Amino acid sequence: MQDVFNKIIEIVKKNAFEIDDNCVKFSDSNYKSIKFDKKNFHQIKTSDKNQKIAFVDGGSTEILKSSNFSLSLIRIYYSIYENNKRAKSSKKDFYAFTYAKDKDNEIFYETELIGMDTLVPNKDDLLISSFDQTIKQGIVRASISNVANLVRRFSELKMAAEIAESLGENDIIVLDGSLQCTFTNERKYMDNLYAKAMEKKVIVCGLCKTTTLMTDKGNSISNALNKFDIAGRWFYNNIVEINSPEHKAEMAFVKLHELSKYIFRFEIYKEQKEKLNEVVSLLANNCKDSVFVGYPYGLIDADRSGRVSNNEKDMMKTFFSVKFGEDWEKIKENLTSSDAHEILDNIG
Repeated sequence: MQDVFNKIIEIVKKNAFEIDDNCVKFSDSNYKSIKFDKKNFHQIKTSDKNQKIAFVDGGSTEILKSSNFSLSLIRIYYSIYENNKRAKSSKKDFYAFTYAKDKDNEIFYETELIGMDTLVPNKDDLLISSFDQTIKQGIVRASISNVANLVRRFSELKMAAEIAESLGENDIIVLDGSLQCTFTNERKYMDNLYAKAMEKKVIVCGLCKTTTLMTDKGNSISNALNKFDIAGRWFYNNIVEINSPEHKAEMAFVKLHELSKYIFRFEIYKEQKEKLNEVVSLLANNCKDSVFVGYPYGLIDADRSGRVSNNEKDMMKTFFSVKFGEDWEKIKENLTSSDAHEILDNIG
């Protein structure tokens, strides 16, 4: 048995330590990878500037689900920090009711937005084929539940555009996630945000909690960059040339605190890429909280405040069951039964 353990240790060490990464691997021809080079590391300098930084995030939870409809609670949150103190924040809740409809002999999903008149996406942008490539997984029809993610993302971008109107020159908007448009119709909301930001001279960027990008050897970007053993806090720029109309960004990777073990993917609107150094320095000032050293506290706050808890979900389900009254038992018959995996997980 010891031979088995030794073999496992040998294989793991070989794949962890002996990989020679050259660049980030992209499958799309609109992305041209640039070879890793130590000279592309830049130390993050201390900034004494005090631009406002707005952080935007959202959350959602599905309250009712049937095979042909889904009711979700959508929550969008933002906070504005000045001198590392929260100066303003706001949270908006509304409901998205998505239902299946026949259109041109195919099943489409249409969504009604209830409870808020502003910040909600255009209804026409939410009519989407159940076989739309941007919401389905694999080759099967997309789950009707997936539409809530699209609604939330569009609403986050609308809120960010509204915030841009109230900010001043060189203030910053930080989205949770990348600047890449991954949903059908998302680009119009992103382009609107860019237009408002350029008009007000506000900087738009995004920080990803995680990234699925790999090197040409299948390694993680963090592992590849850590091999250069750069001390302190830094950003790595000159990763890729992006020529996609759905992704108008300059990409970098950042280590925002010298004690942090985490490296994050960071993007800035490509028309503002000359501001990269300045923005990263200001963002690093927001990354000193012991809750998560090296991650902007503004995004921790936005994630926590934008999240919809399981307790809230259960309360809303109970609330609607009471409101439906005697009709609830009939409605329950239409709701999707518990997933078999969930039942098996709870056995024993």
